[in-house]
Amino acid sequence: MRKETSFFIYLIERYARYKGTSADQILKEWDALDLTDFIYDMYEIYHAERLQNAFDDIDALICEKTAERTTEMNTKKNIDCLGSKENRLGAFGLHLELDLKDIDDEDLQLLKKYGSMQESISRDILVPSDITLHALNYAILRMFGWQNGHPHCFSLPEDVFEKLTGNRFRTWSELAGVYFRFPSEDFEDIYWDDDYREGESIRSWMKKKYTGPYQYNGYHEHYLLSQLEVQNLLARWNEITVHEFDFGAETQPEPYQVKLQDATIHQVSNAFADFMCGELIERLPLAEVILVENAGAVDFGKRKEELEAKLANVDTKRAIKEYQRSRFTSWKREQEFLEAYDTPAFPVTEELIYRYDFGDGWEVRIRCEEVYLQDEAGVWKDGRGEIRDEYADVLDEVVFRHRPVCIGKDGIEMVDDVGGIGGFCNILRVIHEADMEDDIMWDERNQMLQWLDMMGWTGRRISAKRTL
Repeated sequence: MRKETSFFIYLIERYARYKGTSADQILKEWDALDLTDFIYDMYEIYHAERLQNAFDDIDALICEKTAERTTEMNTKKNIDCLGSKENRLGAFGLHLELDLKDIDDEDLQLLKKYGSMQESISRDILVPSDITLHALNYAILRMFGWQNGHPHCFSLPEDVFEKLTGNRFRTWSELAGVYFRFPSEDFEDIYWDDDYREGESIRSWMKKKYTGPYQYNGYHEHYLLSQLEVQNLLARWNEITVHEFDFGAETQPEPYQVKLQDATIHQVSNAFADFMCGELIERLPLAEVILVENAGAVDFGKRKEELEAKLANVDTKRAIKEYQRSRFTSWKREQEFLEAYDTPAFPVTEELIYRYDFGDGWEVRIRCEEVYLQDEAGVWKDGRGEIRDEYADVLDEVVFRHRPVCIGKDGIEMVDDVGGIGGFCNILRVIHEADMEDDIMWDERNQMLQWLDMMGWTGRRISAKRTL
């Protein structure tokens, strides 16, 4: 037996013992990553140094190869909504509607009379299919008249969230960094691109944000860093104390303990203050989370199996260790390493929920009503294969310039810091129905108009074309 072969067998056996697995399993892993021949040819180096050095080098090689494979997988983004590989360029037709459930019929009539509303406060928009939720946020702010002065989030409808997670914290934790944002108070990272300068045109600033190409330059939404947060939480808390409240009861239930790994999401939310599990990561392209309306029921069992198969290809703990001990020569290299492990998600919902200013409680429901694809001849067609010439020029701008375009709207723009939709209706009531003969009411109206002017709100109807 050649000395190289003898040492290679010895190396496999010792490395397998080091990893707590079998030599056969190690050889399968190396074969799968096309590393076997390379490691065999490293005899001259490995046999002359400490065995641990060889192990560390092999670990790094495996991480590097795994990252390369994951990068290849990321280039094959899920295009369930977009058709074949040849038709991957596309756009979504979205309908965004403000939730009006908390106002009465009198306020609805005010919106129709003074707010230019026909049926709803809504917007119709064409967006490139690769727009991220982060970029979509800025388009929503602009279309509804808000100025980015408050926190926001995207989430799934409750029934979809329940089906995806099974209300199990363990399942949710496995999807942190795939769909869900691990709760964080690092607002500088959450709002990583908030570079607005006083005096700058808010409209121009937002336009730069919702116009592509789209890139995520934060940290904590990356899969590896989300999973690092999960690991830290599980290491710190084996058991949690759950405080449940029954607001209608004279006496409250006694607190009880449960293992974190076995807890429901509801129990975790009751154990940790402000631990919000439902927020989506915003580096997600829209095509990886939303389905076209009436696309058919989602097979969540199949989706989970597909996700588990993808995640099984990544040794997360090993990749995290590699990240922690790596000394990146630049921010770009660090981002490339993290991006290589960002697992593509699958579309799971026909509706997204957007919330803005949690105090005022604005809520927008987002549905994808149509998908537009360009065939090999350059003709735009909808999801049924019908030619859509009326949108041809607009779709070219949307897809190839990565710029959303508003094509329809119902109702005027809202305004920040008014107490939500109920407060906005009260503003319309004051400025349009104040009694000129009542000095107090008229003075209140004038003060309100001055404040609205300072907020950049005119009350004039802006055409859909000029909205974005």
